[in-house]
Amino acid sequence: MPPDSADIVQANTPSRSWYGTMRRCGQINFNERDPLTMNTEAWADYWASLKVDAVLLNCGGILAFYPTQVPYHRRSQFLGTRDLFGEMVAAVKQRGIRAVARMDCNFAYEDAWKAHPEWFERNSDGSSRPHLESPWLFSTCMFGSYFSEQMPAIYREINQRYAVDGFFTNGWPSTGALRVCYCENCCRLYEKLGGAPPAETDASNPLYRRYYQAHQDRVLELWRLWDSIARERSAESVYVGNLGGGIDTIKDLEPLSHAAAWFNADHQGRSGETPIWNCAQQGRVAQSVMQGRTITNVAGAYSNAQPSWRHVSKAPAELTLWLAQTTASGMVPWFHWLGGSPEDNRWREVGRSFFTWLAANETHFCNRSSIAELAVLYPQRTVAFYPRPDSRRPRYRGGPVDYLQGIYYALLEGRFLFDFVHEGNLDVANLKKYRALLLPNAAYLRDAQCEAIRQYVHEGGSLLATFETSRYNEWGDPRSDFELADVFGVHAAGEVVGPQGNSYARIERPHPVLQGFHGTALLPGAES
Repeated sequence: MPPDSADIVQANTPSRSWYGTMRRCGQINFNERDPLTMNTEAWADYWASLKVDAVLLNCGGILAFYPTQVPYHRRSQFLGTRDLFGEMVAAVKQRGIRAVARMDCNFAYEDAWKAHPEWFERNSDGSSRPHLESPWLFSTCMFGSYFSEQMPAIYREINQRYAVDGFFTNGWPSTGALRVCYCENCCRLYEKLGGAPPAETDASNPLYRRYYQAHQDRVLELWRLWDSIARERSAESVYVGNLGGGIDTIKDLEPLSHAAAWFNADHQGRSGETPIWNCAQQGRVAQSVMQGRTITNVAGAYSNAQPSWRHVSKAPAELTLWLAQTTASGMVPWFHWLGGSPEDNRWREVGRSFFTWLAANETHFCNRSSIAELAVLYPQRTVAFYPRPDSRRPRYRGGPVDYLQGIYYALLEGRFLFDFVHEGNLDVANLKKYRALLLPNAAYLRDAQCEAIRQYVHEGGSLLATFETSRYNEWGDPRSDFELADVFGVHAAGEVVGPQGNSYARIERPHPVLQGFHGTALLPGAES
């Protein structure tokens, strides 16, 4: 039965901050040539027609679209006497729309690299790391003063000049694997941690474990610094970073969520083998750590298949699907186009149709609370550290999210209502509302997390666990047995055998599960 409606409202009434009640937002990426042709009034009219609450606008970082005075903050070469960002801010503000400055902190130009080499990442041979598509840009290091001094100087200049409501950093912090940097800042950090930068990021390396935590600490330090700078202009201003982009996330989202007033997922579309449900799945991950606070997901209007056609509209059905999944999973849709003078405008009406429908039905997307009685554990450290196809550790038996995807698909096919529970939130208060907890190969678990699961079962909760659940500690060190062996009623008899290159299963006697397999005594063997 659903909880009392009064409890729902009390638990999920959004904060009174503007982003706490936001239901729709948009984004326009400026191209460097846009100052020559972009019609800011027409763009503001378009966003107003979508009834958006906020728009994210390219401002600076790599390239400034306003007349910046900060050294080594390069202006668009086509800016001239124009202030494109300032015009756009004024235009949307006149229409009652909030303006958030979209920033890029991950790269800078060669003149900055020559003047401030300490700002940039380095390879083991001391060489810089150019952008793969734009080799005149170089990768900045978050442990350097580019992040703690240069970016704050840019933020403060923008705060002083424009009525912005916050800042967003594109692509930071990255959700992908941590890279080993060999700049002087990082070498000093590794020395402080007890060694030299390792050849690869592997959780079996004790030094990497310490670096992983130092990396998390630095992200939190910068997040809080940048948020405090955003609020220098107004207590209602906010900094928002990039915390999502699919469920295969290396960084630990639970501690990062404590600093985030607003969780953004840059999960713009699907390509390759991305399952059709992946957008809503991202929403479940975000909900598991944000506990009712604002979550947005970027829906790219352009075609981001493989290869990516960044200036051609996505198919209407695909785009509508992504916007609908975003909304249905409790996230706020963030509609995104690249370039201020598009030659393909088919995406415009798709966005307008969905957003006007959403505005008309807004009341149904407020004060929501899950009534699910099933919980699926999001096993963050298994996702982050379980051996991958490219790992040198020879235990690869499927990608770290494959096990989660299998259970997820089965639950969708069965039309079950379920939530994700992040492994960082395994406590009695969070688990007691669920009748059953499903653990999809949660191989890496802390002792305390196992104890919380044990207590949950002791108090009457049902449990389903697969494969190597609880076989290793949080860093992947093997235990002599499943930590939850007493709960499972099974013990590890040895190491896993497989995957088998070529194996068969022989049908030796009838069984209901074998119905339909006629005319053969052999079936393909399991993969592992």
